[in-house]
Amino acid sequence: MCGWAIQTKLVTDELRRRGHQCDVLKINENRTVKDSKYIDVQGPWDFARKVIVHALRDFRLNVHVNGMSKKGFLIALFAALVGRAVNEPALVTFHGGRSQEYFPSRSPGFAHWAFRILFTLAGAIACDSAEVKDSIVDYGIRPDKVSVIPTFSAQYVNFTPAKLPQHVDDFLAHHDPVIFSYVSFRPEYRLPLIRQCISEFRKRYPASGFVWLGFPEKEFSSAQQFVRTWTTEDQRSLLLLGNLEHDPFLTLMARSSAYLRTPVCDGVAASVLEALALGVPVVASDNGVRPAGVITYKDDDASEMCARLIYVTEHYSDCRATLPPKEDNISSMADWLAGEPEVRRPPEVVRAG
Repeated sequence: MCGWAIQTKLVTDELRRRGHQCDVLKINENRTVKDSKYIDVQGPWDFARKVIVHALRDFRLNVHVNGMSKKGFLIALFAALVGRAVNEPALVTFHGGRSQEYFPSRSPGFAHWAFRILFTLAGAIACDSAEVKDSIVDYGIRPDKVSVIPTFSAQYVNFTPAKLPQHVDDFLAHHDPVIFSYVSFRPEYRLPLIRQCISEFRKRYPASGFVWLGFPEKEFSSAQQFVRTWTTEDQRSLLLLGNLEHDPFLTLMARSSAYLRTPVCDGVAASVLEALALGVPVVASDNGVRPAGVITYKDDDASEMCARLIYVTEHYSDCRATLPPKEDNISSMADWLAGEPEVRRPPEVVRAG
């Protein structure tokens, strides 16, 4: 239930509430599971077939993409090509910041031309921030083709506090402070850096605890193996979880002392805004676009990360900057996808999410 998944669910619900038919092609690790809530994808050819079938049935295609995944780029490019083939150009939603592996490209090489072709084929593009829009425009794209619609919305923090599993409750009861992180077992999440920070932070706060969650099933065993190399004391200070549904996720976040966000490629991360809206202090890598109230540290500096966490712990009340969740960006995204009010005939929408 990452930020993209939450937005896909909320926007899909809003489109259906308005009377549009919106089908979701499930392309993450559970894509082969059949469920009435979405359309399963059994493999590349099945994905291609279902995208083409929907396009021929007059659906407007919408696909997410970022600058971190080659596979994700190929999925988006295929949807864009199919959209052009049926004369109904696909809508591309670009998520992430300006420090991604393949975006923005610094020179006119393969990555530059690949994204330029994708952005040109798209019927319209939506991104998270004005800074990212400027980078997209630099590929030779018309500014009026790119809309800025942040992913975070007031609906993100509408949740029902959930009863957490007993071992999670026990961990929270026996550790203080508790530092919460949403991570994956990928280089951009800087897990070895956090591991250094944990050892250093525990010298100051021996009873502290760290919560890592967000691992998809395919990454969880690798995360467990990584943690087994730690000292026994450091292992006991870490609660390693997989993925959680949104209500338990926000319940656990709200009960934590601080939120630690490590990627620099994420731009304006929804989880950072969720924490701020819940009054949870945020320590995050400095990617140039962190919201007001976030305490930042240099991306590759474990000691500075630790120092910021110590500061937040010792100045907790002063660091509880809140962000009133006033904007309804779900409705704005639904407006953009459905072409309202400019488009007279509301198109049907299929989302690859």
